[in-house]
Amino acid sequence: MAERIQAMATYTVTKVRKELSDDGTHRHIAGVCTDVGTYYTRRQVVDSIDAGDTWKTSAEGYQATIKAIAYCPADSCYATPYIETNPDSTTKDNLENLDGC
Repeated sequence: MAERIQAMATYTVTKVRKELSDDGTHRHIAGVCTDVGTYYTRRQVVDSIDAGDTWKTSAEGYQATIKAIAYCPADSCYATPYIETNPDSTTKDNLENLDGC
């Protein structure tokens, strides 16, 4: 029996949608919008990453890889699952700094 190879997809995120946290202290990412205008929730992005797909941000010629993390990085926020980009990356492509969708 031949092994089936599944092609993995790459998604380019250009915008984010934020929501007010349950305790009202901050706004965190609810989901993202891709370069083709499709909206995905955090859960959908994390499930896709876990399945082997690649998610990247793109802004002003810069790119950063999106990774899954357990919780929102804000103190005492337990929104899960959550997504982030490399905090050492340029701010232009930081997931938290993209325009809203």
